[in-house]
Amino acid sequence: MIKYDFHIHTDNSLDGRQSVDDACRAAIEKGLKGIAITDHADICFFEKEDTVNRFKKVISEIEAAKEKYDGQLEIYTGIEMAEYLTNAKGAEATLAVGEYDVILGSVHTVYREDIPDSYSRVDFSLLTKEKVISFIDLYFDKMLEMIYKTDFDILSHLTCPLRYINGKYKCDIDIHIFESKIKKILSEIIERGISLEINTSGYASTVPYFMPEHDILTLYYEMAGRRVSIGSDAHVSANVAVGFDKALDMIRSVGFDSYVIYKQRKPNFISI
Repeated sequence: MIKYDFHIHTDNSLDGRQSVDDACRAAIEKGLKGIAITDHADICFFEKEDTVNRFKKVISEIEAAKEKYDGQLEIYTGIEMAEYLTNAKGAEATLAVGEYDVILGSVHTVYREDIPDSYSRVDFSLLTKEKVISFIDLYFDKMLEMIYKTDFDILSHLTCPLRYINGKYKCDIDIHIFESKIKKILSEIIERGISLEINTSGYASTVPYFMPEHDILTLYYEMAGRRVSIGSDAHVSANVAVGFDKALDMIRSVGFDSYVIYKQRKPNFISI
C-alpha cells in the first residue's frame, strides 16, 4: 500500500473544499502514514489576492494539526507553485513565509492572446484542432521554462490540459505527437533531481486516468528516471488517496520498487 499522499489541497486554496483537519482525519481513516498539504500559489494571481497572508494561515493550521495528530499522522508543509515566472518577487515573498518540506511545480495557465485564462476555464471545443495542438505545445514549452528557471522538488500532473482537451471537450488529440518535448522534459527533471508526480485525481472521475499515463511513466523509467511521487490532488476529503491501489499496480508493473516523499526538501525513498 502507498502510505503517503503528497499533493492535497484545503480550503486555503480557492477551489479547496476541506479543512486541514478534514484532510488529516481522512488520511488516518484511509490508513495513510503521512500527507503533504500543498495549497495553490498561482503566482499569476498574486496581485489579486493576499497570497502571503494566506500561506501564513496555511502554515499555522498545519502546525496545529501536527500537534493534534502527533503519533497518528506525519504532516508535511508543502506548496504548489504555478506561473512563478510571471511575478518572481511575489513568488519569493510567498516562499519566504515559512520552511517548506516540499515544493510542487505546476503549469496551470498558458497565456496567449486568444487564451488569456487558466486552461481549466477554457472551452477547447471552440478552437480549431491546430490551435489546440499549438496550445499543448506551448504548455510543454512553459513547463520546460519552469524547469530551467525555478527551484522545485516535484513536477506535478504532467499532461494536465488533456483532462479538459480530451476529457471534457473530446478533442481526441494524440499525446504521442509531442513525444520529443515530453522526452526533453523527462530528461531535464532526471538531470536536475526533480521527481515526477503520479497524479491520481483522475480516479475520482467516471473515466479513470493518471497524469501522466502508463506510456510516459514507462518512458521515464527507460530513461533511468527513478524518482516518482504519488499525489491525489484531493480538494475534498473523499478524494484523499484516491486511486492509490491502481497507482501501486502501475508503478510496480513499470519496474519501480519505491516512491519518494520529502522532508525539509530532502528526498526520502519509501519501499513498496
